[in-house]
Amino acid sequence: MTRLLLRWVQSLAIAAVLLNLAARAGRAADTYPASDPALPKLIEPSQVQEPDVYHARREALMKEMSEGVAVIYSEGSEDGDGFRQSSDFYFLTGVSEAGAVLVLAPKERTHREFLLLPSRDPEAERWTGERESIGVALRKKYGFEKIFRTGRLAGLVRELATRSPVLWQVSFPEAGGDKKPADLELYGKISSQLAGISTKPLPFTLARMRSKHSPDEIALIQRAIRISEEGFRVAIQEIRPGGFEGTVEAEAERVWKARGARRPAYASIVGSGPNSTILHYPKSERTMQNGELLLMDMSAEFAHYASDITRTLPVNGKFTAAQRKVYDVVRQAQQAAFEMVRPGVYFEDLDAAARKIIEAAGYGEFFIHSLGHFVGLDVHDAGAYHEPLAADMVITIEPGIYLPEQKLGVRIEDDVLVTETGAKWLSDGLPRDADEVEKWMAARSESANSRK
Repeated sequence: MTRLLLRWVQSLAIAAVLLNLAARAGRAADTYPASDPALPKLIEPSQVQEPDVYHARREALMKEMSEGVAVIYSEGSEDGDGFRQSSDFYFLTGVSEAGAVLVLAPKERTHREFLLLPSRDPEAERWTGERESIGVALRKKYGFEKIFRTGRLAGLVRELATRSPVLWQVSFPEAGGDKKPADLELYGKISSQLAGISTKPLPFTLARMRSKHSPDEIALIQRAIRISEEGFRVAIQEIRPGGFEGTVEAEAERVWKARGARRPAYASIVGSGPNSTILHYPKSERTMQNGELLLMDMSAEFAHYASDITRTLPVNGKFTAAQRKVYDVVRQAQQAAFEMVRPGVYFEDLDAAARKIIEAAGYGEFFIHSLGHFVGLDVHDAGAYHEPLAADMVITIEPGIYLPEQKLGVRIEDDVLVTETGAKWLSDGLPRDADEVEKWMAARSESANSRK
């Protein structure tokens, strides 16, 4: 009897969990506009797409190479939310293992792509989790017929290079680094052992591939944006004189993770008063004061794709005349740039359009950064900034004016999709115009009062 009762209780508990998950999924689905694109199939728990997606990207890159060998290293890093894979490597593999290496050899007859993984370390795995052995299951999971350990890397590349003696630099290091890139280090050793080996760059090929998004990628970016917007809507409940910047940040990030985001897309910037004039203010530790502005540059990452939204709001719900003047100039500049977005236009043209508005208002020297950037796997994503925009790119438009002496900073930032004929606001779920912002803040206050 006791066993039957226990099973009955367990069954009820499982049913309750399933109902709760279903209800949460239903609420999430109801939250997002029906016009938003449907998400692609994601494989949990790592939120990756099907292996065929990454295989197609490798094929496209090898078509650009046409010959030779390319070695792409995993260069991810750990942060408070765990390991995040380097974006070039992730874009081509969907693999989130640290220390992995991809080798591509387009002229090979049978096997043209190889995934190499570090050897297993049982002692380390007791601390960080068990890794899978190389076998049929792992090959199917990652979509590679050939998976080796990284100890075979030099010998493999040497063998491939004897048949096609060009070594390609595909991924480019970030500016400012002094360390020689790992691929060039390896290529130098191979070249010292084999005559006739040449090393060539493949500039902007991966950047172009990453900056022009597939429909599935756009759907993932759109979902990251919707999750970010939800965070804003909850976080503004904490904006008030005497409130704490850190509470605003914490509320937004709590909502993002509850909605399926695994991490912020970047370190959140939540600055009030004088902190609103600091572009990358990192602390979120000040108490908000009456009559100030609060600048919130904070967004979520979903399924490895970023979003990037900034709103600047009056702490007490109403702009002062001076604040409103600056805010309106920034908003006009943003709109002027947006109206120019279409295929064939250059980033510098958009920047010039926004800067013209700000300079005419007398604030030119206080717009101290560029207008925007590409968005994708990274918040400041790869792209050929010197080339014209094309359909299916996602960019930000984020003019700002920063007046330290007045302790007043305003930035308005939105994510924009370049379409075949123009542009579309992707982050269209939050108010931008000053009147709408004040109504938003007032509605928040009315909602809070109705709950008392």
